[in-house]
Amino acid sequence: MFCDKSHVNTLTTLLTAHGIQDAVVCPGSRNAVVVHNLHEAGFRLHPITDERSAAFVAIGLWLSSRRPVIVCVTSGSALLNLIPGVAEAAFRHIPLLILSADRPEQWIGQLDGQTLPQHGALHPYASTWTVPETEESDTRERHWYSNRIINESLCTLMLHKGPVHLNIPISEPLFSFTVRQLPYERIVQAYRPHTLSELPENLQQLVLHARCPLLVIGQYEDAPLREIPLLKSMGWKVFAENISNHAEYSDGLPTGEHDVVVHLGGAFVNKDIKRLLREQCPTVIRIDDTDEFPDTFCHLAVKLCVSPAIGIHWLAQLCEKGIPQTSVSQVLPPADTAPFEALFLANSTTVRWAERHISQMPLAERTYCNRGTNGIEGSLSVAAGYSMATTRPVLCITGDLSFFYDANSLWNIRLGGNLRILLVNNQGGGIFSVLPGLKESPAMKEYIAAAHPFQAKGIAESFGCTYIHTESTDLASDFLMLVEQLQRMPSSRPVILEVLTAQHSF
Repeated sequence: MFCDKSHVNTLTTLLTAHGIQDAVVCPGSRNAVVVHNLHEAGFRLHPITDERSAAFVAIGLWLSSRRPVIVCVTSGSALLNLIPGVAEAAFRHIPLLILSADRPEQWIGQLDGQTLPQHGALHPYASTWTVPETEESDTRERHWYSNRIINESLCTLMLHKGPVHLNIPISEPLFSFTVRQLPYERIVQAYRPHTLSELPENLQQLVLHARCPLLVIGQYEDAPLREIPLLKSMGWKVFAENISNHAEYSDGLPTGEHDVVVHLGGAFVNKDIKRLLREQCPTVIRIDDTDEFPDTFCHLAVKLCVSPAIGIHWLAQLCEKGIPQTSVSQVLPPADTAPFEALFLANSTTVRWAERHISQMPLAERTYCNRGTNGIEGSLSVAAGYSMATTRPVLCITGDLSFFYDANSLWNIRLGGNLRILLVNNQGGGIFSVLPGLKESPAMKEYIAAAHPFQAKGIAESFGCTYIHTESTDLASDFLMLVEQLQRMPSSRPVILEVLTAQHSF
């Protein structure tokens, strides 16, 4: 059974239709109906309690699957805790879909708990849409609006390969799960092809088998489209306004039921054509090279992000010659020669040390580091997220400040023994000791480099991790031995090997 919030059910249907499968979910009451629906719809849910870790975990999941990942949070400051991870995803062009539950707009600024302006809260790192609340009794136009907003945001997610934020106001009462099945919803898909052969075959078949296709051209001020006479000779009807500069090809106001409509150009003057096509239910294909999704006729199904000149040229080619042939080459997977599937490096000293000492070692098939914003936050969370999506070993090498900063990434019941952590503890920010001139400052050690006496044993015990402790005076010489020690240790939970070393040796 699904919730009784119509807009949340629309969202759930479209998330499924767009092929999203993984969701990092954080606890809360306002987002409970969204999490409930995701669970009922069969999404793979990854519970993360600390929102500061959640977006980084989602980055790790994406690195493994290369499919968009949801991060779902409740209302209020929970959303703001995602900003570092969302910024990292933005600079690395990683498609995270942030779903934030929200309080109704009228309660913002009224001293109501967990209520703050959430639309645009992740700007400039993520584009924001707010989904209007709908009820079963609402007008068809309001349902269309909610559907359009969600489709537009999901198409942007797929096209831009970066974070997108969907804000979802949810009014009380919250917890009524009485809907047996999700609604049927119109799906809008967007493509940015470079050749005709890159068009999905189902779209090519749709055009080729159209019974009564129609080309509609609004205001158009570029060079004339020379393929229109060819399309007309193959049975296409054309409606072109005077300001389209193609009125000479127009057949006048369309008659009959058009099953496929190709829409070009800008604004329309004629209200009759808009009313007619809105009343019919054609499949509308919009062609323009912008990132916008105008749904003038309320039945948009496909957005082709190419210029009208290219799009119409392909359309004419397709109708004249049929579906182009493509060659399929077999790609063999790489041999599993490295001991780890992935190596994750924390920022600051760790990544620089690795460049000097382990760049030539066949330690892992791929190496990752949070170099989008170059911050220390989230280094371990990303490794944790990746490890959740594979059964093969994953290694994270981290310094002490990055580890302690992100220790709540281990507050995760889904982590397994395939996550191995090499924690190099030099009791502070080692990189500050090598910056020219800084060591002369009496404030350097305690106040700038954050010197400390702490170790990770208690953290490991708190989160049920296997803990090993050792010391090293020459990390470069001891490195392979330490990695082998990490590999050999049997464990069903993450293994932490903490290496105490002097600041100058790392």
